[in-house]
Formats: sequence, C-alpha cells, structure tokens
Amino acid sequence: MRAIKEYILHSARTIKWTFFQTLPMLLFRVFPVDNRKIMIMSFLNKGFGDNGKYIVERLHDANGELHFFWVTDHQESLPSYVTPLKPRSFSYMYHAATSKVWIDNCRKTQYMRKRKQQFYVQTWHGGVALKRIEKDIEKQLNLEYVHSALHDSSMIDLLVSNSRFCTDMYRRAFWYDGEILECGSPRVDILFSCDSDQKMQIKKKLGLQAEDHIILYAPTFRKDKGTECYRMNFKRILEVLSRDGERWKFAVRLHPNISDQADFLQYDSDIINATSYPDMYELMAVADIVVTDYSSVMFEAGFVKKPVFLFATDIEDYKQDRNFYFDLEQLPFPLATTNEDLLKQIDCFSKSEYETSVEAFNQSLGLKETGHASEILAERILQVIGTDNEK
Repeated sequence: MRAIKEYILHSARTIKWTFFQTLPMLLFRVFPVDNRKIMIMSFLNKGFGDNGKYIVERLHDANGELHFFWVTDHQESLPSYVTPLKPRSFSYMYHAATSKVWIDNCRKTQYMRKRKQQFYVQTWHGGVALKRIEKDIEKQLNLEYVHSALHDSSMIDLLVSNSRFCTDMYRRAFWYDGEILECGSPRVDILFSCDSDQKMQIKKKLGLQAEDHIILYAPTFRKDKGTECYRMNFKRILEVLSRDGERWKFAVRLHPNISDQADFLQYDSDIINATSYPDMYELMAVADIVVTDYSSVMFEAGFVKKPVFLFATDIEDYKQDRNFYFDLEQLPFPLATTNEDLLKQIDCFSKSEYETSVEAFNQSLGLKETGHASEILAERILQVIGTDNEK
C-alpha cells in the first residue's frame, strides 16, 4: 500500500514539474547552445563554494571570454565575473538550455533535460565517505529520489573522482558507466596550496589574529536534528592546548541542515561561530586541528595529514541510522566517545605515529589528490569547449 501511495505521489509531482519546468526548458531549445557559457549548481543552491568555485576560478584565469552563471539563493557570495541565477526562474531555465557546460555537485531533478551538444560534469559533494550512499542504501531512499538519480546519471558526461575508492563506489552505487576522471577534488586544492598570506586573510575574516591557532569543529547532522551530541568541553580543550603559551581558538562550523540552530552553543572570543562562513575549505586550510564525528571532512583533512579527532558520543545509535563503509575504530583518526576521552586523545597525540597511520590509509584508498585537481579539470573542460569550436 505504501509503495502504491508513493508511486501516485511521485507521478503527480512528475506531471506538475514536467508542465511547469520541463516545457519551458524544451521551448528554450530554439536558441543555440553557447560554447562560452558555463552554468554551475551546488548543493542546496549554496553560494560560491565547493568544487564549483575552484573550477570556475581556474577557468576564468585561463579564459577571460567565458561566461559563468551560478544558480543560488546567495548571490552576495559571487565574484563580479559570475552572474547569479535565481533557482527555478525562467532566466535559470534559459541558461540551463543554452549553456555548453553544466557543473553540479548534487543530483539534478527530472525536469532537467540535457541537449546533445551540452557537457555535464558531476563533481559530487561527498568524495571519500564514511556513510553509505545512493544505490548502496537504495532501500532507504524514496522512489522519487531514485528516479531522479537514475535520470541524472543518464545525463552525466564526466564524473570526478579523487581515488580508486571513489571510482569503485561510483561504479557500484551511482547507476553510471560513463567516463570517470581520477584527478582529485578541486575544493581540496587549497589545503595543499594555501600560503601564509592567504591564511592571514582568512583569519582576518574570522576576526582572528595571524598568530592564533585554530581548532575547527565540523560535525555532521543527526536525522532528528538533535544537538545534545555536540556538547563538547570547549574551554577545557583550549586550556590543555594553551599550556605552552600558544593562543588557541575554536571555529565551529555546523552542518547546513542545522545551521538555523547554531545559537544553541555559547560563543565568545575563544569560540567563534563559523557556521555561516561561505567556504568550508578555507576554514580547513587555516585549521591546525580538525574535530568531527562522522563527516567526510575527516578524510579530506587527512589527505594533507592535519590532525583529526573524532568526537562521537552516539556511535551505536548513528550506526543504526546510517551504515558505514569503514569501521570507525579502524580509521587512523583518534576516536573519543566522551569529553574525557577527547581530552586524553589530544593530550597524548603523537604526530609521527599519526602521520604514518594516515599515509598508509591514504595509500589504501588509492588517493589521487595532488593539489592540482582544478587545473586538470579546467583543462578537460577547455578541451571540450575547444573541440566543439573547431567543428
């Protein structure tokens, strides 16, 4: 009965979207595809960030004649050379129908229809993941999402991977058998390249001094959006780290799904609310330590051997909700289930042992991160545009 009800609701939504959005997109096909136009979308219609940001910056540097269009509710984050598009607007549908390249890090809905001349780059927002995704948890996904995922995968021309692990996962779980480019994640490039001047500018945006050391706390969300699991003894951790006279600060970056609840924590000059900071990877670049729970930021910080600590007070409950690709206890990141455990892990941390363990883990992933992913991907996109220009 539940399956029948889901099917009816899904069919009704499909008819609605087909009429109100697919039809205009099809009508806009009377206009030619413009090889100079690139349209970018990001998870939850976010602003200038994630993989798209770093690809666009590289493309803009390489070719000043390209036109970029970003679908977002946060146009204030865009640089002057990127044109904002309001989601679901006629302007958005027009540019979707006439842009040569689409770049996205999330699934496109079923009303999107790619033309033969267009090239769709899917960068995905996850990368190396702890939590199982897509077809690997198909029974937990609703019918509408599965249909959208199947449709999206049928349109993809290039899927971006940062490792043998991700490539295998995409082949198995993405309903996709097209081209996969193992070039790394463009958003991670900054972790390799961020120099002291850039770090100083990022710290300045956070209201911090150049000499401040930063602990980035970036947990994921819970299904019930509860916040009890984030009750960390911030002050005590800062005391332990500051014993040698260094000045340490916490930057707290909550998941977008609970960003509207950020005020449940008490912030001050030592505990900074960085949840609304536009670029997570700039925060990671300036962080000296990363604390998370089940977020994939653990792996990305580990790519450059930043110290990562896992503070997970609800492991058993969370495991029941989301199956894992890895056993938490077998990862190279120190695991704590209480505040006392976390303090001990930080106090007894061995940099050399940690780096050896992380290096072995990265090798087991077949990691391809070199800090040049955006450059490699930009070259690939320019080849596509250039080849079509020659026809």
